[in-house]
Amino acid sequence: MDIENAKTLISYCGLFCGSCGIYKGRIVAMLAKDLKELIEAYNYPEWVPEYGGIDFNFNEFLKGLEYFIKDNSKCYGQVSCIKGCGMPGCKIKECAKKRSVELCFECDNFPCDNFLQFGKEWRTIMTKEHDILKKLGKDEWIKMHIQQAEKGYCNATKKYYSKGKVE
Repeated sequence: MDIENAKTLISYCGLFCGSCGIYKGRIVAMLAKDLKELIEAYNYPEWVPEYGGIDFNFNEFLKGLEYFIKDNSKCYGQVSCIKGCGMPGCKIKECAKKRSVELCFECDNFPCDNFLQFGKEWRTIMTKEHDILKKLGKDEWIKMHIQQAEKGYCNATKKYYSKGKVE
């Protein structure tokens, strides 16, 4: 991914949407597909419902996996936060639009209480991210996020998934 395209994947709060596990199903769809493949390889649909001692409807579980496998499923953002996706009613997004800033890091009130909607640790995480941006500069900061995403990084879990590359 080139830096100009990557710039369109930065959310108002400072997250890189390209590192989101649900952006276009990047990681979640891949994991669901892998899990379904394993289940079928071990022939689970044939024997687990009868002998596996499960207390749920196995066919409904498989239907759920099919839903998550579709990278165009309604549960996956298809565009970045700035382009219209993201959490409905996000205070950060509303505030950034009102203040006409592309990135909350540019605001004189950063970090504000709007970050608390995602938990107390969120403000700390984003303050650290802001410090990295200041140290590296915007282009290098974006390049860092591109590299992480290309290695399968997910910003929600802070883990790398081997096949979760941004396309």
